[in-house]
Amino acid sequence: MFYKSLKNHAQQFLNGYQKENPATYAAAQQAIGGLLIVDGFTGIDNPLGGRKRSGIFGSLLGILFGLVFIFGTGIVANLFGINKMTAVTQAQVVEVGPRQVERNSDGSTSGGTCSLKSKYTVNGKEYTQVSSIDSDSNCSLSQGQTISVNYDPNNPGKYVYDLGSVKAVMKIFSIVGIIFVVVSFFTFLIRLISIIFGWKLLKSGRALAKTLPAGTDIGTIKDEIKGNFAKSIFGTENNKTNTPTSTPTQPSAKQ
Repeated sequence: MFYKSLKNHAQQFLNGYQKENPATYAAAQQAIGGLLIVDGFTGIDNPLGGRKRSGIFGSLLGILFGLVFIFGTGIVANLFGINKMTAVTQAQVVEVGPRQVERNSDGSTSGGTCSLKSKYTVNGKEYTQVSSIDSDSNCSLSQGQTISVNYDPNNPGKYVYDLGSVKAVMKIFSIVGIIFVVVSFFTFLIRLISIIFGWKLLKSGRALAKTLPAGTDIGTIKDEIKGNFAKSIFGTENNKTNTPTSTPTQPSAKQ
């Protein structure tokens, strides 16, 4: 919920119905409980600005996404041997590849990286190799330019230019991943509380409904209360009252 606990808000909302007749209170418990369960599992849309609130499954995906960022950077670093490139030497730029731009969902382009081929000598042996990682820093170089590169002493054919920037980008990805995990974990807890509390309310409302006189119909008032509670949660309009505008009728079956 927006800046407050769904559980606390639901309880405050229910207090307005507790003083009413048992049928009304049973309807309120079932309506609010059911709504909290739905919100917990799938997340109820916020009509303001078209924003979407993630449910418990969405929060699990957020945690997974964050873990991919966290551990993915380590996998990439090991795959390209970034952490092993501890030696430094001077190299001459042989060729800078064309910038490979990134295309956004709206069709626009941004950023981009370039490949880099350099020539350098290690222990008397000359290497002419393509950098292990394409980067934006490579794009600023020109043919014949002398640069400092980091290489793996045990595998001199692997090197990278501007290692500090490469590591900084990877660190940013890790931080973003941590943020995703933390935020999604708290969202998961809130959604779990919503489901558990909603289920308890639903059970309590059904138990109370069984004690009502035969034929009591709380379906109409239950739908009305559900609508009022949803409006109260999302603030689509002021919640003018926490009490129903109609009372249960007496058709043929309990809810």
